[in-house]
Amino acid sequence: MLGKKRGTKFFNNKKGISHDLFFNVFELILAAIVIIALLQFVNDVAEQTIFAKNYFARDMSLLVNALYAAPGDVAYIYNEDTSKFIFGFSNNKLTVYEQGDSEDNRNIFYFYAENENFPFQDATLRHEEGRRIKFHKSGTSVGAGIE
Repeated sequence: MLGKKRGTKFFNNKKGISHDLFFNVFELILAAIVIIALLQFVNDVAEQTIFAKNYFARDMSLLVNALYAAPGDVAYIYNEDTSKFIFGFSNNKLTVYEQGDSEDNRNIFYFYAENENFPFQDATLRHEEGRRIKFHKSGTSVGAGIE
């Protein structure tokens, strides 16, 4: 017999169409949920300051190393926006944190080399409006301050 096959009747049936429509709508809803979750994750990461803290710790530590390596006297004004952070220079380590961070939460730091003959002056620097951080090396003095 060359009659109709059973499977072709399923696709012509209204129940089969509604079944396919249900899966298509389900896939669209699932894709929308994934996209919204991904955008929420990216937004949360962007609002966190851990990347900026890490950047400043590494950048300023390398700058201190460059100061030690530079011949003669050096004065350098750091032109980055550091308004959200506090910088602690002590014991060959630069710690970057925000106002209100507890001692236990100050875990973003980076080490810098130090010459024992003229150590880097320990300092805690807070951004002041309209002022910038200035690094200096003169004679046997190396340090940073607010300009």
